[in-house]
Amino acid sequence: MNRKYLVFLDIDGVFTSHRVHTAHNAHEAVMWQRFDPVAVDFMNYIHDSYAVEFVLMSTWKDGLRNDEPMVEHWVRSAFANSGFRGLFASPWKTDPDNFAAQKKWDRGNEVKDYLENFGTDVEDFILFDDSRFKFKEILGKNRLVWTDATDGLLHKHMLNAKSLMGSWEKKNG
Repeated sequence: MNRKYLVFLDIDGVFTSHRVHTAHNAHEAVMWQRFDPVAVDFMNYIHDSYAVEFVLMSTWKDGLRNDEPMVEHWVRSAFANSGFRGLFASPWKTDPDNFAAQKKWDRGNEVKDYLENFGTDVEDFILFDDSRFKFKEILGKNRLVWTDATDGLLHKHMLNAKSLMGSWEKKNG
């Protein structure tokens, strides 16, 4: 049986962090410039192990239209140039038409809306975020890997993710 899973991604506190910024010796840079190679490797592990698609839920996607091919190309390229091999879902981000600002939604409601509109064939999902956003209350179950805003995705977070994905069917398995 081919099961499909979604992995919802934040960027700050997952792919970027003060730890990575300092290690990259980017002290003079105002903005974070580099994705955490360990976080990228872990997401590649998830991609290689399970039939997953990734969905961007970070505020970095706010203001970006889903139907602009160059914007989608830029986002996919930023991840690919960091070594990320994962496949983005279609649509590739929550709140594809940028209605969240009008509805005053938080990230939990954006994920719920995405699942209701585009996740009908999804068996399960997991979220990586450094904020809680009432995900458990809004989504009805705890699927959050709560990372660290300063240090990003750490070993304990990877173990938590593996635990949450414990019942997922492995590829070719």
